[in-house]
Parts: sequence; structure tokens; C-alpha cells
Amino acid sequence: MNEMDQQKALTMMSLNPDANKDEISKRYGIITRKFRTIKKEDENGYTIEDYTEAYNLLMGITFVDEKEEQRQKELRENPPLLAKILKKDPIKLENFIHYNKWFFIGGLALIIIIILSIRSCVNQVHPDFSMALTGSVYAEESEPLEAVIMEKLPELTAPQVHLLTANPNDGEYNYAIMMKQMAMITAAEIDIMLMDQDTFDLMSHQNILLPFEDHMDILPFTQEEYVMGAIIVDEPIDAEPVMGPQMAYAIDITESNFVKDNNIFGEKIYAGIVLNSKRMDKALELLSKLN
Repeated sequence: MNEMDQQKALTMMSLNPDANKDEISKRYGIITRKFRTIKKEDENGYTIEDYTEAYNLLMGITFVDEKEEQRQKELRENPPLLAKILKKDPIKLENFIHYNKWFFIGGLALIIIIILSIRSCVNQVHPDFSMALTGSVYAEESEPLEAVIMEKLPELTAPQVHLLTANPNDGEYNYAIMMKQMAMITAAEIDIMLMDQDTFDLMSHQNILLPFEDHMDILPFTQEEYVMGAIIVDEPIDAEPVMGPQMAYAIDITESNFVKDNNIFGEKIYAGIVLNSKRMDKALELLSKLN
């Protein structure tokens, strides 16, 4: 590569000539996040492939991935059905799907919401309360937990517990579970969530959980039992996300009798209320009894 190529790469990525590898990597990460909402070219006329080429040049990456080349060759020789139907190069189609995956996620979530809405119309039994176990929090069966909820809230007739536990060895399954979970939250079909630390961070950052500041006087928990989180209020391209104030969005019930007596498992188990719950009074009442 010549000096002109180097200069063009620096200009494309808005870097100084003395930029180190950490600065190059950070800038490339910002650019790739920007392309989540860009279909092909950015405002400068560059594609993600252009930026990747510039990144590789600046990082000194010049090797050839023989396995990847062989994979692409085999993919072109035996293209998948979708590539045949669309009459598109399978590698370009694969890249298009990868860089536009969030649009597909939104569409899939919409389809799931429609399916769930249809299901709720045809089911004879309509749940009057809903709890979900998510992330790495799990239980073997949902029926015993439903019975416990009815015991704690006798006025309920059909509580429902959803086991949305992730599988650390199955990425596709986890993706499907995540989509189902987000669709159910959007459709206000979950009232209380039992979640692990990672799920809590995601939910609190996305403003999905109810803050407890206005309810601490009616909840029987100590200050130490509240789990603090913050909402992402802004996510600039060139800087770290801007966070809102720290607030209590969940209760740590890991050592509670409710968890131990009902064979709920997880390294950390946090209980939170979904912000758009249609049964907020019942959710707060049940939460106060998860001790």
C-alpha cells in the first residue's frame, strides 16, 4: 500500500496521522454502530466495506483468510434458496442481511406481536397476571409458580408464568427468545420479570422497568435490596452513551424464601415490574410478597 492509500484511510475515518491502534479500533466501532441504521452508503458516499478496508489498512491487516475464501466459494457454488429466488450474489445478500439485521428484528417483532394478539383472541383462558423468568434465571416448571402466585394473590384466577430462560449454547434459540420477550413487553403481556444482571442492565437502560422511588414507602425492602440502574438518554456516535440518574429499578431476591422454596435458580435474581404493566397494583402487591 502506498502513502496516498494511508492518507485516504485516515481521512475517511477522521483520524490524525499519529492515531494509535486503540484509537483506530474505537473509531471503527463507532462507524459500525452508525451503519446499523444505514442501508448502504453514509453521507460521505462510503459503505461499511470501504471503512473495513480502511480499518484493515491502518491496522496492518493484510492476511488472506483461506477458510473464509473457501466458504464464500462453496456458498456461491451452492447458493441458499433465498439467494436463488432473489437472483442475488449470496455473499452480498449475506452482508446485506447482516448490516440491516435491526430492520429484520423490528419486522420479526411486529410479526410476533400480531401472532400473540391473534393467540390472545382465540384462547379461551385469558391470563389475569403474568410473570416471566428471563436471562439465566430458570425454573423447571411454570405450573408450581402459578399456584404460588394464586396463593399470594387469591383474587387472581389465571396467572401465567413464562419461562424465557436463555441457553448459553444455542445462539439462535436465544435470539428467538429475546424477540419473543421484547414482543410480549411491547404488547404489555408481562407484569413482573425475574432476571439476571445482564438482562436487568438491558431493561433498565432501555426504560422498560418501573422506578421504585415513589413506591418505597409501601414496599417492605431495605435500601440494600434495591438494585440501581440508569436509562440511556442519548447515544451519540462519537462518544459513550449519556446515562440518566441512578434509580432503583429492581429488588434483589436471590436469597429470598420465594426463590428458595420454589426452586428458582440463578447466580443473581432480580425482580422488576414492567413499566407498561396493565396490572400495576397487583404487580406491586405481589412484589411486596416475594421475600
